[in-house]
Order: sequence, then structure tokens, then C-alpha cells
Amino acid sequence: MAFPVKGNFPNQVLTLARTSNLPTVWTNCLAAWGVNAVAVTTFRGMPTWGDTGFLDPNCLFFLLLGSSLVYAGGCTLNDAFDEKFDRRHNPERPLPSGSISSSAVWMLGFIELSGGAFLLILGAKCSALWILLLLATVIAYDYLHKKWAGGFVLMGGCRLFLWLAAATTGGLNDLAPQTWLWGLTLFAYVMGISLFARGESEKREAPARVAILFLFSPPLLALAGLIHWHQIDPVRQTLINLTGLLVAWIAFRSIKEMRSGREGAIGKGVSHLLAGICAIDAVALSFYQPSLVAPCLCGISLALLLQKKFAAT
Repeated sequence: MAFPVKGNFPNQVLTLARTSNLPTVWTNCLAAWGVNAVAVTTFRGMPTWGDTGFLDPNCLFFLLLGSSLVYAGGCTLNDAFDEKFDRRHNPERPLPSGSISSSAVWMLGFIELSGGAFLLILGAKCSALWILLLLATVIAYDYLHKKWAGGFVLMGGCRLFLWLAAATTGGLNDLAPQTWLWGLTLFAYVMGISLFARGESEKREAPARVAILFLFSPPLLALAGLIHWHQIDPVRQTLINLTGLLVAWIAFRSIKEMRSGREGAIGKGVSHLLAGICAIDAVALSFYQPSLVAPCLCGISLALLLQKKFAAT
């Protein structure tokens, strides 16, 4: 089968995969697994300070590799579905620029998507149900996001199902209520990114106002958790405060940037909000796995660094 590519093939693959967003995928997986490994079975129960004993190296390897491939496949197929749109609006992308053929992009996307799912189910031992729902939502988003105004819900759904799938790593098929709570908060934040960008580009106030609430939902949940679990130890209190403020600062600075009216401001703001996903994971882990907060914070810097080479959107 022909697989025509012009130029640097690895660079085309990494560009199609939106590689700069992969650190956010990795921290999502780490946080979801870490929270679900120790979260209690009720909303009211005090979060347990867990240790990293749950991190089976083999499962972790397949989890990070499999989730990366699923994300890469979803992004690659996004370009395949958007080929006509990108020829008019984003001619520099690999497909409309002629750097890689349409057949190669379709083939690559489905190979990455199916290979990632295979590794997640058989290697990381994630729940097949959540993996299948993740794949269905990814494909639905790729197909519908330019055709349906509610595509932002599917965008958030992709992250939610990634979170829920990762939470079941190692055969932990039971999802704690607090796992759901943080997954739904991530869902709201990701929807907020899309809604706010759309509201700003179309100069519509209503979507932007709703989006601001979504974008600030993680620090608001952190504050609610501190109030509810007021007897939590000082170390975790400090971490929760600092990481919660970090998410709020990222959201505030990104909103301010996107409303500046400068050329490229919306894209820059969206990119920073996407990197902020790592900070949300740091907030969640501050309650349950404080020793894993540092890798999530490093993920922010890595995402911002990769954005200098690979576009996040």
C-alpha cells in the first residue's frame, strides 16, 4: 500500500499527534490511577494519604504508551476529517501542505488508535468498557466537531473517558465517587477551554461567561475540599492551596490574553489552558498522592516547552 510522505516523516507524525499535549495525557493517567487507588467509597470520607506502592512499572509503561497512542491517533484522524477545512484555513498543516498523503494520515490514525487501545486493555489492564467508550467519543468528536455546535461536550468527554479508563489501570474496575468528581471537574474544564475560545472568536458573551465558571471549577473544588475536610494535615493543605492557586492563575492569565485582541491571542491562551491540565492533576493528587504532585508540575513546563515546536491546537 502506498504511504507517500515528503520531508521528515517523524516530524509529520509528531505534528499530527499534537505532541505538545502529551504531557497532559500522562498526568491525567497518573492522577486518575493515583486517586482511584486510595479514594474512599463515599464523598464524605477523608482522603487517605496514599503511597506509590500501587504503581506497577509494567502497567505504568503500557498505560502511558497506550494513552499516548490513543491521543495521537485521535489528533491524527482529526486532521484527516478536517482536510477540506484545513486546505482553506490551515494550509501549513502536514496534510494540506502536501507533506503527507491523505491515505497515509487515515492509516496512521487508525493504527495509533487501535494499537493504543490494545496496549491499554491487555498491557495496562484497563477496563475495556471505558476504553471502548473513549474510542467511540474520540471518533465522534473528530467527525462532528466542525458540524455540531455541541462538539465541545465530546471534547470534554474524551478527557473524561481517558480519566475513567486510566483510573481502572491494573484491574481497579471499581470507580470511587471521588474519582468521578475529579473526572467530571476535568470534563468541565476542557469544555470551558472550547467554549471560551468560541465565545471570544465569535464575540458572544453568554458562552464565555459559562466557560469562565468551567475554567475555575478545579480551584473551586479544591477550596470546597479544604472547607469540607478542614482537618486535613498541614502539608496537604499547603499543596492544595498552592496548586489550586496555580490553576486559577493560569486560567486568569489565559482569559486576559485571549481578551487582549492581539494577533494569535486566542491560540496562545488556549495552548496555556491546555498545559494547565497538568496543574489540575496536581491539585487532585495533592489530596491523595502528594508525592506525585511534582511530576505533574513538571508536566506544565514540558508542555509549554513542546508548544514551541509543535502546535497544541
